[in-house]
Amino acid sequence: MNIDPDKIRLLVLDVDGTLTDGGIYVTEKGDSFKKYNAKDGMAISKLIRQGLPVAFISASFTVNTVEYRAKMLGVEYCYVGKDPKTQILEGWMETLGIQYSEILFMGDDINDREVMQKVGISACPADASPAIREIADIVLERRGGDACFRELVDRYFPIS
Repeated sequence: MNIDPDKIRLLVLDVDGTLTDGGIYVTEKGDSFKKYNAKDGMAISKLIRQGLPVAFISASFTVNTVEYRAKMLGVEYCYVGKDPKTQILEGWMETLGIQYSEILFMGDDINDREVMQKVGISACPADASPAIREIADIVLERRGGDACFRELVDRYFPIS
């Protein structure tokens, strides 16, 4: 796919299964945590510093871990909850004055389908559900949580 990175004004990422391997680690005390890849984090931080916003939309139950990771990386737009992803994204679009065509969304499962069908460019990790791989504009070689976002950035949004 031919991508013009200059036309993308917002990169939006699902979290579980894209920035993580989709695993949910639970301790005996009931605390849960996620494993993120530092290479993805480097790409996110660099893009934001270069002026390209990155956002997280997650249907996760672990609100604090996602919000903490977003804060660590300087991600200004972060939503964790059960509201429809399109509803959250449309609020951000209004704030930023952008259209769906100016968004790249990366997701991995069926709850990402509606957003992926509306945005200008959709991407997914190699291990995304078959229904998502079928509709994605870009299917990456790396799996979720294995620096697949960094692969996307290295291919289409070179960072310095």
